[in-house]
Amino acid sequence: MSKRKGSELAGPSRKKPSSHADTSSRASEDEGEEQMDLTQRQNYDVNTREADIGIVEKISLKNFMCHSRLDVSLGPHVNFIVGRNGSGKSAVVTALVVGLGGKASVTSRGSTIKSFIKSGKNTAETEIHLRNRGPDAYKSQIYGDKIIVERKFTCDGSSSYKIKSKEGKLISMKREELTAILDQFNIQVDNPVAILNQDTSRNFLNSKSPQDRYKFFLKATQLEQMMLDYTRANEQREITKEIIEKKQQTLPTLEKEVLEWEQKFKSLTALDELKSKMKKRKQELAWAFVISRERDLQQMQKNLQQEESRIPKFKQKVEEAKVKVESCIKKHNDLKELLKSTNDEVKQLRPQFDAAKETLKEAKAVLRTQQNEFRKKESELRKLGREREDINARIKELQRSAKHDYEAERRKREEKIANLEEQMKALKAQQTTTEHDRENFRGAVNKLVGEERQMQADVNGMKAHEDKKKKRLNDLLGAKNDRLARFGPYMPTLLQHIEERYRRKEFHQKPRGPLGACFKLRDPKWALAVERCLSGLLHSFCCHDHHDEKVLESIFDRVCNDRQRPSIIVAAFKNAVYNVSAFRAQSDKFPAIFDVVESQDPVVINTLIDQRGIENILLIEDKTEARTVMDPDVQAQPVNCHEAFTVEGDQVHSVPCLRYYSNTNTHVKVLTSNTEEDIHRLQGEVTQLRQEIQKKEQTRVSLRDNLRQNQNEEKKCETQLMKIEQKLSKVNNEIYELKSIEDPAPIDVTTLEEEVNNLDTQINEMSVVRDELHAQYQDSLTKCNAEEQKFKEVESKMREKAEVGEPLKDEFGLAQVEIEQAKSHRKHYEQKLSEQEAKISEEKTKVEEETKVLESDVKKAEQICAERINTRRTIQNLESEITQILKQIKAEEKSRGNVEEITRAFYEKRDMYRKIQSEVRECKRFIQALLEALERRKLNSRKMRSFISLRIKLNFINHVAITKPTWNCKMEISHKKEAISILVQPTVSEGEGAKDMRSLSGGERSFSTVCFILALWDAMESPFRCLDEFDVFMDMVNRRISMDMMMAVAKNQRHKQFIFLTPQNMSKLGIEIPSRKIFWMPDPDRGQGVLPYEPVRNEEQEEVED
Repeated sequence: MSKRKGSELAGPSRKKPSSHADTSSRASEDEGEEQMDLTQRQNYDVNTREADIGIVEKISLKNFMCHSRLDVSLGPHVNFIVGRNGSGKSAVVTALVVGLGGKASVTSRGSTIKSFIKSGKNTAETEIHLRNRGPDAYKSQIYGDKIIVERKFTCDGSSSYKIKSKEGKLISMKREELTAILDQFNIQVDNPVAILNQDTSRNFLNSKSPQDRYKFFLKATQLEQMMLDYTRANEQREITKEIIEKKQQTLPTLEKEVLEWEQKFKSLTALDELKSKMKKRKQELAWAFVISRERDLQQMQKNLQQEESRIPKFKQKVEEAKVKVESCIKKHNDLKELLKSTNDEVKQLRPQFDAAKETLKEAKAVLRTQQNEFRKKESELRKLGREREDINARIKELQRSAKHDYEAERRKREEKIANLEEQMKALKAQQTTTEHDRENFRGAVNKLVGEERQMQADVNGMKAHEDKKKKRLNDLLGAKNDRLARFGPYMPTLLQHIEERYRRKEFHQKPRGPLGACFKLRDPKWALAVERCLSGLLHSFCCHDHHDEKVLESIFDRVCNDRQRPSIIVAAFKNAVYNVSAFRAQSDKFPAIFDVVESQDPVVINTLIDQRGIENILLIEDKTEARTVMDPDVQAQPVNCHEAFTVEGDQVHSVPCLRYYSNTNTHVKVLTSNTEEDIHRLQGEVTQLRQEIQKKEQTRVSLRDNLRQNQNEEKKCETQLMKIEQKLSKVNNEIYELKSIEDPAPIDVTTLEEEVNNLDTQINEMSVVRDELHAQYQDSLTKCNAEEQKFKEVESKMREKAEVGEPLKDEFGLAQVEIEQAKSHRKHYEQKLSEQEAKISEEKTKVEEETKVLESDVKKAEQICAERINTRRTIQNLESEITQILKQIKAEEKSRGNVEEITRAFYEKRDMYRKIQSEVRECKRFIQALLEALERRKLNSRKMRSFISLRIKLNFINHVAITKPTWNCKMEISHKKEAISILVQPTVSEGEGAKDMRSLSGGERSFSTVCFILALWDAMESPFRCLDEFDVFMDMVNRRISMDMMMAVAKNQRHKQFIFLTPQNMSKLGIEIPSRKIFWMPDPDRGQGVLPYEPVRNEEQEEVED
């Protein structure tokens, strides 16, 4: 009910629980609000006719509590719903409360809405028909004379509303619409007096506490809700007050900012002057461009005239060059004739010159031959003389040595040879020992070298293994939050490119991949086996057709670069997974890979089936069992299975025979589900590897030191052996030399003397031949000199003739050079003339173009400034000044801010300040008005509470007095103590005092409580009252009395609807109300948990119309 209560100050007028006595005061208080309800008019008799709004005409239930289907039609006045215990009477009241938006806890029948759904059903529905007629009807033009409220709720706790018109047309599904309807009709589903259920009735009838009665009084009259509304309004006032204080604190700062921005705004005048000055300079610059262009054009025209004046001079130079060429050609021809005659004379002397030259050549050849023969004989004579001198010296030496003693020298040689042989034996023994030591050291060196190489290989292998593990660790760390990074660092980028191309519709269908990221494992323990089975297929992509493959390859070229590229599988995509039930591996004990792989994409599963046949590969946890199952020699293999994998990733084949391949990988790489564990394990392995590498490095250093020592020892042995070999060689040579010495034979010089005589004879004969050759050489020399003289004479004559022709040749050459120079000058001047003419043509073109540009610049300048400005300032000067002005503008804008920004900021700050100032002022005024209204409302509510209390007291006494005239009663309502005390005296006799409720009997207490409820009815404005089994604790006398009292009230309040639920047969009580209606509930079927769809013959309805 609290949700339907709005602000007491801002909202429209609502029907509140009050007496008709305070209607005039409320009307005057709420002046300016909506019109008064028609039922509050003084001339409107509410007791003479039925109510137009809020009457419950029908309640329908479906799968609600114990009812599968039940329709209850109600009259506009008095209604009895009669039935045995367990027939579902209370379900009707519960459906009324829940169907009109009440909470489940209000019904005291359950804590949640879903608890009202009939057992075995998933949903339940309620449908309430409310009357909507007369001037107070709610949107009668939309809903008509009836509003149908449907509420459906499900077993998951959700519910929905459908609010329909009389014709069944859906108008709204919002809870707010239902709240507005209930407020309009003043229906209070959570008011315990409006709808009194069994539990509340039982607790209230049995309650003896004055405080409970006071709480019941507050709820029934809605005074409790009113006090809560006032409390919430006061809380909102305090919150608004705090907000105002905070805003008020910001006002000085905002005011300061507004003043600062206003000062900046006012200081923009200087900036405008600078901009105006810059505009003028730009206009001046535009005409400066025109003036500069005009000066350039004048200069170009002047240059053109100068160039045209130089043309006659160039033509004159060309004519002079032509005359010079002709004169040089004539001179060249004259010299050519003279040179020709001189050459003819030289040619006549040429045969004589050639003959003399040939004769001289022959004479020189004869002279050269005779000279060579003479020199040869001279050389032979010198050689024979030297031989004779050598033999004579030998003869003299032999004669001296014949007198020497050789025996003593021989004995000394033998002793020395013996000593040397002893030294050689000692040296050879030392050599053998040293060679043995060298071989030992060499063997040690070779062994240490091998060990060091093996150690280095081990270290390199371990480092490579460490790098691989570090790379894997980095990949895992990178893939810690991104599973795709496990397939390669480029994979996230690759998939982004694929997604972008797919959004641009370059693919016919989006490629899938990498396949390892497109599925999950139902059981993570098979990750290693599945990863070993699928291997490279995990990194692959699949495409729908070859067009998509080409697009994907272009993405690979861009992203993958030189890295290994994933493979691409091309196959048409299917929307459903293949049906492999007939061809898959048949085993009840072992799953296939097809069973443990899970993916929402049929393309991924179909690709794995096509490429790897995962439906025919079994997963067997134990390796021994795998060997047994897959061995064709041991037992029959599973149907359609020729391959299996163990949990460690070992592969087992059965065709053609059993083959078992162990898995070298012990850990999962891409299909792992526990990345943290893999990272921790790899970090431990890397640390252990680093420690082992350090130990190996230390061992290798030790080996290297030992190797270096052995190599040094080996070198020492090599050096020592070399020295020994040198000594042995020296001793051996000395022994050889000593043994080679022989004793001389007896001396005989006769032979040598004969040789000397023969040499003397040869020398004499050769001297004669030499003298003859010398005479012949002198004769040939004389002849050669004579021939040479004749050749020189002929040569002199030819030289004289040639010398006469040499100056002519020089002059001829000079003449030829002059011709070339003259031609060059002629060509030069002709080229200059052509260049000058081309230059003139170019200058004319430039003048024409410059004229056109000038005209264009004039038009542009006129657009900028229509009036010509004859400025003498240069373009550079003006541009420099404009640049300086721009700098000043920027500096001003930088110091003061941008003009537009300053203007906008100034107005925004000013408007914000004014807005907040206005808000603070209005809020203060509102808070003051709210405070005054609250005080007035609280005062009026206290007055109304007193009026209601007085009215309830009077009505209570009136009901007791009418029914029990002999009883004395009294009701005290203490708002201060929050308690209601009821004192009654059943019979009037002397000496007997009044009794409170606690001292009364059960029937008397029930009667007093009924009177209290009737008194509360008079104080509330709900269109209907509903009581559920209120008389269950009364005897027949008190039940009859209570019922007569209620019927009497009902007769007087014909504009209200009364609904009574009772297990008693009301038709036998003789109630005389024409408009009553009795609805008989069907008897409960104890053997069946569901009531019939609708009551038939065992249901009696009584309805008397006016």
